[in-house]
Amino acid sequence: MPWSTTSDVHAFIAAVGEFLSSRPIEHSPLLTEADHLRRNPEPDAGQAYGWWTGEHGEVAGAFLQAPRHPPILTPLPAAAVDELVAVLPVADGLGCDVTTVDAALEAWQRAGVTLQPRHRLVVHRLDRLRPPPLPPGSPRPAGPGDTELLQRWFGELMAANPGDASDRSYVIDDPLAEGRIVLWEADGVPEAMAGRSRVVDGMTRLGATYVPTGDARVETAVLAAGSAAAAAVAEDVLVLSARSDLAASAQLAALGYRAVRERILLAPVI
Repeated sequence: MPWSTTSDVHAFIAAVGEFLSSRPIEHSPLLTEADHLRRNPEPDAGQAYGWWTGEHGEVAGAFLQAPRHPPILTPLPAAAVDELVAVLPVADGLGCDVTTVDAALEAWQRAGVTLQPRHRLVVHRLDRLRPPPLPPGSPRPAGPGDTELLQRWFGELMAANPGDASDRSYVIDDPLAEGRIVLWEADGVPEAMAGRSRVVDGMTRLGATYVPTGDARVETAVLAAGSAAAAAVAEDVLVLSARSDLAASAQLAALGYRAVRERILLAPVI
């Protein structure tokens, strides 16, 4: 069966919602992006959505391209990858599950496009939180009075990561309005933040964690606090880290996380 495509996120969710919900850990990137985009529509921005149906008419794969981001894929059957080449441009790269990498590399190579891995991300799932030794201070939910501080921190975070196309509404505005940002503060002064996505199908993902001073103990403290807040409302709590960042992986393992998936950004060789 051919791919079906649309630029309407609501049509996409109607078509693939049940499929994405069936495996929330594997499909976490698409679930969180689709949920955000349906709540923050950008009708004039470049975006694309698609789903592939198997021989029995069931949805067996999907892709989502959010505005200003490369497309991301669910795990896909090889036949779906072969057909996707004619549907999906990959000028800005392609995010896929590790199980789909070989098929994607081969399919686009046959079409004359050479892709190569650029970033490797590990998906960690919280098994059971193990609270670490904590520095002086305590966590609290961020509130309206923290808006100016968090907006400044967002600017600093983006300046430190110039290739990151994260939206301010996704990282700060919506989480702040819905109580999804935890601060770590000492003597009444905020020292770090940790935000998380909305709970979708029992899953939430910790996102922006920012420690202006770079203090590793404060980073661990706010990450633990954010994890505890997330575990109170979700069955599956996820965090992403770069595969090359061994310190981050060790930090997450010490807190009780376990690596469960790997995602890879493939980029065209220019």
